[in-house]
Amino acid sequence: MDKPAILGGVPVTKEPIPFTKIIMTNDEKKAVEDVIRSKIFVNGKYTKMLEKEFARYISVKHAIAVSNGTDALFLSYLALGIGFNDKVITTPLSFIATVSSIMHSGAIPIFADVKLDGNLDPDSVSQVQDDFSAITIVHLYGKPADMRDFLQIAHEHNAYIIEDAAHAHGAEYDGKKIGSFGDIAAFSLYPSKIIAAGGWGGIITTNNDEISEKLRLLRAHGELKVIKGAEFSYQYIRLGYNMRISEIEAAIAYHQLKKLDSFIKVRRSAAKKLTDLLENIPGITLPSEEPNKKHVYYIYCILIDPNITGWSRNKFVEALNAEGICARKGYHIPIHKTILMQYVSDPRKNHFARIVRYPNYSKTSLPTAELLANRMIWLPLYPGIKDTEIEKIAIAIKRLIKWRNRNI
Repeated sequence: MDKPAILGGVPVTKEPIPFTKIIMTNDEKKAVEDVIRSKIFVNGKYTKMLEKEFARYISVKHAIAVSNGTDALFLSYLALGIGFNDKVITTPLSFIATVSSIMHSGAIPIFADVKLDGNLDPDSVSQVQDDFSAITIVHLYGKPADMRDFLQIAHEHNAYIIEDAAHAHGAEYDGKKIGSFGDIAAFSLYPSKIIAAGGWGGIITTNNDEISEKLRLLRAHGELKVIKGAEFSYQYIRLGYNMRISEIEAAIAYHQLKKLDSFIKVRRSAAKKLTDLLENIPGITLPSEEPNKKHVYYIYCILIDPNITGWSRNKFVEALNAEGICARKGYHIPIHKTILMQYVSDPRKNHFARIVRYPNYSKTSLPTAELLANRMIWLPLYPGIKDTEIEKIAIAIKRLIKWRNRNI
């Protein structure tokens, strides 16, 4: 019974445990039907309701719904006036959109290292020698970053704070919601996120009236009517884009938002059960909790030490999948190590290289990020996951480590 499935043993579960599941109810279905009946598919009542309720939930003055989380980041830079050859410090441990949105604005990503929990390290940011215009902070996996430190650094350098909150809907730092700390924050409503919009969708939050107005213009072709009314139709006052959320997506997201606190409660409960089952396993590092940070566990990420467990990360993920546990390798290539960034100055890879001079990222050394990228494993966790499924995840991990320790 202890023989791993990857070596011919019987899998821990016959029914695979998926990495994630989207939770939808009749509320979302009825809202979509309402939109179809109304035949208003853009800029309808649900977009306004979503923006109002999201701003209330985060405790900010403004929430602006847009086409997706990547566009939310891109428009944030434009609204802040960040552009060609400005420098933005950020993390190498994230999805590419965190960095590509900086580049699409014309700015230059400057990478700093991360802490052992994967979040950007304030000490590493403080050591950056370049003059910079902004710091983009990812609240990785739903655990808030050290906002007090970053706000101090930004103040000292007269720099903006952009929160990439794609993982962090409902997370809290010092009792305040993530998305309320920076000059601007960007949320994603992609299907796998804590709340979804049934397609794409994103939301930008800010307390700045001027930035909010710029964002509403930028997302809708720069047309004056979006802030002055229909009599100003076809009067364009700045270069803008078509980056609006659809009414169907807004309707789904609005009803998902109503469930957000319950989703978080279930995620945190499931994470605690998994942590309790996996505690004190040599070679396995579990997600950490801190008193002033409310972790919402968008992703439950463990680290595996191959020197202790006898498993490489890649082989361990493969073995878990064979057991019926749909684990993932996570961000296994730090962004500064990707082909894009290694050849970022080649116009065939990046057309901005014709007008922007980038650092030589091949010489960038970020030891902690590079270590984590080789050790991280994402485990299944979602609202609706059963206690029996959590137990099977733990059984599979223990089985693999026990087998390897016996057979090294």
